[in-house]
Amino acid sequence: MDTDFLISMYSIVLPIVFGMMAGFFLIIGLRGILTKRPFLVSNKWLLWITFIVFIPNILLILFLPSSISILIKWLNPAIFTVGLVMLCFALKGYTAYGVTGTSFREAMLAALEKLQLPYERTLSTIRLSSVEVDLQVSVQSWMGAGVIKMKQREHRSLLTEIVTEMNVHFRVSSAPINLLSCIFYVVIGGIGMMIFFHNIIDKI
Repeated sequence: MDTDFLISMYSIVLPIVFGMMAGFFLIIGLRGILTKRPFLVSNKWLLWITFIVFIPNILLILFLPSSISILIKWLNPAIFTVGLVMLCFALKGYTAYGVTGTSFREAMLAALEKLQLPYERTLSTIRLSSVEVDLQVSVQSWMGAGVIKMKQREHRSLLTEIVTEMNVHFRVSSAPINLLSCIFYVVIGGIGMMIFFHNIIDKI
């Protein structure tokens, strides 16, 4: 395929993909700043955005000239495919934004109580004894972010119920907040959108 066509195609596709990711970060950050309340979002949205970002790099092999070494042609898509598979395992569950260690814990325990789920706490796991599943929890209080996921994938619907109740708790309570993660997302998203629109204007 003609190299000039390949360059032209990527000069159009990549800014659009970059703009989508910047828009995602901006929406997440603004939601926390404008509502001034913590919230949880499924990581599947970030995974889908990342998937869209990776696709052009994985499909690059279809457009490279046949004269290029097979090793070089397959190296780039192989790296991005492995990275995408790793992200599929890493981006499980839900991410909380605007939380502190205290607000995250209070919301989670309130959700478990409302759903009548007895639990046992360990260092990094909440054991739901009535259904014999484990919640894996991690909170970075300084950043205002946390992650909650279910170790047993077949009980993901239960995790969704817990997260729904946690979001309800955040909406009706005066939970302490830390918006550092939201501010960071707004900055990154804002810069990304500026770059995106700059590319659009240059092509008009």
